[in-house]
Amino acid sequence: MPAPSDKSIHTSLQDQAIAWLVCLRDDSLSDAELEAFADWLNRDPLHAEAFTEAENLFRDMVVAGSLSREAEAKQPVFRQAAPATFGAAKIKPAKPNPRRPWFAAGFAMAAMCLLAIGLIMPQQARLLSDYLSDYRTQTGEIREIQLSDGSCLLMNTNSAVSVAFSAEARRIVLHHGQVRFTVAKDSRRPFEVVADGLTVRALGTVFEVYKTAAEHTEVTVQEHAVAVRTADRESDITVAQGQSLSYKPGLPLPHPQAVGAEQSAWQQHRLVINDRPLAELISELERYRFGRIFLADAALKNLRVTGVFSLDTPDEALSSVRKALALQETRIGPWWVLLHR
Repeated sequence: MPAPSDKSIHTSLQDQAIAWLVCLRDDSLSDAELEAFADWLNRDPLHAEAFTEAENLFRDMVVAGSLSREAEAKQPVFRQAAPATFGAAKIKPAKPNPRRPWFAAGFAMAAMCLLAIGLIMPQQARLLSDYLSDYRTQTGEIREIQLSDGSCLLMNTNSAVSVAFSAEARRIVLHHGQVRFTVAKDSRRPFEVVADGLTVRALGTVFEVYKTAAEHTEVTVQEHAVAVRTADRESDITVAQGQSLSYKPGLPLPHPQAVGAEQSAWQQHRLVINDRPLAELISELERYRFGRIFLADAALKNLRVTGVFSLDTPDEALSSVRKALALQETRIGPWWVLLHR
């Protein structure tokens, strides 16, 4: 059987690298998949080089797409930066390149940085949507933004939005995170928020939209009402003050449900938990701190927790819960915390 050509080997590596790049950007990535990626990366120096080529191609496509939005004249850049095929041979092991060791080290460093992001802060690693957004918040940051029409956005931790205002409409795209919208009146231009195929149109003043890590979009109304619809639904569903609606793409719109005041406690930098599983509290705290919090066994996940915690000091909240439940903690570096008996 003849040996494969350099080009076919390179194409195979590129395919693998692109597959890993897509996998690593998935919020549901498991620890086993991360370990498999690390093993693949360390198996051959060419793997790190191929992975970085995939990263560079992805970055160029993102930059070109952003430029094309600004002006039609930039479209040639987009065609140059985003070739139709991924198989163009770029790695040639024939001639030694004096710069290659330096580049190889850089490639490996970039790949390991991406791996570290996935391990340390998987909920925060949304590089593309952050890049394309107009406003965003960092981990633990709660920030207020005033728009040109007088409307205000209160953005919770790790959130990103894009704003598109025109003479006919006011449109916000929520890429990820949680935002409270206080809408200024403008009878000529409706105010809409779009998230994962769900469109929320303001009928009053104050509401919030939250894209959860579980791929649900939650709409909660604090004043007046909103009209909610999906692309495949002709009529709207009205969510009134004191109600919430949780939507998952691909499923029918559910009926709104009444919610308590704890739903919006984050706006006062507080987390209110009332007889909920410990795993739910841990998931919320992870949104406001860098790193991961692990529970040693499944039984700990179901321990019930009640309390009011400050979101400004998530580690202090974690410490108070640990003491109340008589748990021990083991810290692995500055990022990881393991709770156990």
